[in-house]
Amino acid sequence: MENNHEAYEKVLLDAPCSGLGVLSKRADLRWNRKSEDMEELKSLQDELLDAASMLVKPGGVLVYSTCSIDPEENEERVAAFLLRHPEYNVDSAERYISPEFLTEQGYYFSSPVKHSLDGAFAARLICRS
Repeated sequence: MENNHEAYEKVLLDAPCSGLGVLSKRADLRWNRKSEDMEELKSLQDELLDAASMLVKPGGVLVYSTCSIDPEENEERVAAFLLRHPEYNVDSAERYISPEFLTEQGYYFSSPVKHSLDGAFAARLICRS
């Protein structure tokens, strides 16, 4: 990875998202969401992930998080990122969170229905080179 930026051990990207995990607090989001907006959001999330990845030192961690429960903004964005950036791989969050919040892929996920909390997602990604 060629990079002219300062590099860090840990980078957090709290990405702009649809907010589908916090609808109980922001009911207006339910009525204002359009499919074009979602496509723009996904594109922005991808761009931000790419930019954030350039700030991570080899061996460092990039955490991608949203307040959404939509797989398009979460697991699908991470999967697309990993295809574009083979120097990254998922580091399971199992050492950091309660098992009830751990997905099969090793991501953090809270569900308003299952956990009686705001919905949220986070993926821990390690830069190998």
